[in-house]
Amino acid sequence: MKMTRSTDYAIRVLIFAASHPTRLVQIQEVATHYDISKNHLMKIVHSLSKFGLIISVQGRNGGFKLAKSPETITLGEIVHLFEEVSYLENVTVPNKNGSLQNTRQAFDQAFMSFTDALQAYTLQDLIAPTMID
Repeated sequence: MKMTRSTDYAIRVLIFAASHPTRLVQIQEVATHYDISKNHLMKIVHSLSKFGLIISVQGRNGGFKLAKSPETITLGEIVHLFEEVSYLENVTVPNKNGSLQNTRQAFDQAFMSFTDALQAYTLQDLIAPTMID
């Protein structure tokens, strides 16, 4: 499975925020730290805020921080929010029986097993103790 860039960036944004729990983090900091486009990160931060994983504060001294404890945010949750469930959603060629429903279900079930396995890992597990300020 190949994760989207959005999922990768969402994980990075959350790790950075979790590593700086005592203050608001600014998008530019994350962009500079990971050498990522600020414009792309703005979309990711907006989505993370909409999903309730971060709290965003507008204004000159604004930024964002985790909305929940890093021990309660799992990799499975993040991946599930940013990745499409069905990989065969756009397939239009039917199989011999005229349907790809069983194939779609198999891939959807495999994806759910993948995200379920990631439920065992929290954001806290990904933070190196020396990264926290």
